[in-house]
Amino acid sequence: MMILQLIDENRDLLNEIADFLLEEQLIANAMISDKIIFKERIEDTIKECEKYILKGISKSLLFNIINERLRNRYGEKAPLIYSEPIILIDHQQRDTILGRLKKV
Repeated sequence: MMILQLIDENRDLLNEIADFLLEEQLIANAMISDKIIFKERIEDTIKECEKYILKGISKSLLFNIINERLRNRYGEKAPLIYSEPIILIDHQQRDTILGRLKKV
């Protein structure tokens, strides 16, 4: 299992993506943050801007499917996407979450 994370400056886009992924059973839940400060180094300059984070629990085996669908649907507008593994989780909650996700 994994925590899927998407980062973008457009909160409406992340809301739309959350609904899409939930409808397609590609994530079991969705959380969208308030504004965060996002920093990155571009060449010799540190760039700072405000962005939002969408997080959702999913199966690691679904990552490539999610990434492909978002690339096909949103093209260049697709947000930064990555995942973090879930190492430990309560077994009852795990079973509930897995029941909400597409079978792989």
